[in-house]
Amino acid sequence: MANNHTFNFWIALVVFVTHIIANLIVTKPNPELFTRLEKLTLFPPGWVFLIWFVIWTLQSISFYRTYGSAFWDNSITLLFILVCIGNIGSQYAGATNLGWLIYISLIICMLVSAIVFMERTTLFYSTFPIVKWAAQIYVGWASLAFLVGTGVILVTDQKLVSDKSYTIIGSIILALVPLVIWTLWFKHKADYRIVTVPYFVLYVAFAIRVILR
Repeated sequence: MANNHTFNFWIALVVFVTHIIANLIVTKPNPELFTRLEKLTLFPPGWVFLIWFVIWTLQSISFYRTYGSAFWDNSITLLFILVCIGNIGSQYAGATNLGWLIYISLIICMLVSAIVFMERTTLFYSTFPIVKWAAQIYVGWASLAFLVGTGVILVTDQKLVSDKSYTIIGSIILALVPLVIWTLWFKHKADYRIVTVPYFVLYVAFAIRVILR
């Protein structure tokens, strides 16, 4: 069993490193792509995407801490691989305009897999607190990526919704998600507070944008 966990660890690590390298290649500066994306008011300022490096650093530390443990069972390993596939797949689909259906399918894969991964790893939070930070921040950012990605499809690409309408809808979601999460914590029903960290980063980014304008 220990050998299986070690094998899973190395498989997950290889996928993790490969998907980071692929991300850096796929997301190289693309003026045409950013011109298209920035037509959405809710699209974050470029510097916000540096949060990926925070997430990857936390995940790297998680690998270091969980090596040789029972953490990497088959289900957790599969979920982590699906998160990586959904991430790099959606990045590639968005950068090369493969089509909205492929893009949204992959980003849903990333978000759903990240949520299930977060839930599945809660048993290890007391042993490896870093896993909680890595998993929950990822879910927070993945949910924002889904919100923004869906907006780009509906507003910019398909023109099914006006930017003004989607900004209102998106703003409500940006307010409600942290409110629900913190309400659950105050009522001692669940602790997902770290999920809201990317939301507060986004609030600051949008505030700075408004002030500078």
